Amino acid sequence: MSFVIAVVLFVAVWTRWTLRNLARQPLLRRRNYRGEEVIGSAGLAIVGASLLGWLLLGWRGELRWQESALLMATAFWFSVLGLMDDIAGETQVKGWRGHFSTLLKERRLTMGMVKVIGGGVGALILSAWVMGVLGQFQWERWLLGAIVIALSANALNLLDVRPSRALKGFWLLSLLGVGVTRGDGWLAFVPLWASTLAYAPDDFRRKAMLGDAGANPLGACFGIWVTLRWSLTAQVLLLLVLIAFHLYAERRSLTADIERVALLRWLDRWGVRA
Repeated sequence: MSFVIAVVLFVAVWTRWTLRNLARQPLLRRRNYRGEEVIGSAGLAIVGASLLGWLLLGWRGELRWQESALLMATAFWFSVLGLMDDIAGETQVKGWRGHFSTLLKERRLTMGMVKVIGGGVGALILSAWVMGVLGQFQWERWLLGAIVIALSANALNLLDVRPSRALKGFWLLSLLGVGVTRGDGWLAFVPLWASTLAYAPDDFRRKAMLGDAGANPLGACFGIWVTLRWSLTAQVLLLLVLIAFHLYAERRSLTADIERVALLRWLDRWGVRA
């Protein structure tokens, strides 16, 4: 346990150090929903620190090496896709419907569509890798896992439109995931918990935003963890929730509806600088 604590401290320090360096990069400066200049794609700090955390845990044998490598590959791939969209994405095209519409009507691939395709292909490959780790290959579990991974990645991205919302969503999902398994597999979340907690003050104070480079890998890693740990029934239930959430988000304003419900409004604003 002392080694795990050392990893937590290392990941937290590395996250803070990386954030300071990202703040010096003009290419990553963005305007948030209030027009304030913040660090865009600041989730890169979380991804980089978590990669090192998983590497150390796998090297020491605290975490199965196959699981550690799988999480590292997932975070890296979805972070690269997210960063591409952060830097070169078209902000005027919104949602999957908008990207598909642009493709069909204008015969043009938006960067968001590239991310969708890359994320889908990556999810299929990663889900097949999960089957290998589990020592069995079943077509239904492979396809189910790929869809859960892809939709989980996008779900966190949909939340990343206001300070702290995506972080709170990840913390809630990860704690729910560990609760479903009664604590089994919690160690895999340690690098992400340590890095997100170290990053959180900047997000809560509207100094930084995860960006696609941070939100997508957080969701994808949760999806990977679920395909490794949850039963088939639990995964199907999660899939139905994810589908319902995406259909809702395509047709409604999540922010507007949160503002209408007192409890959700309080949770959304809790801890965020006024």
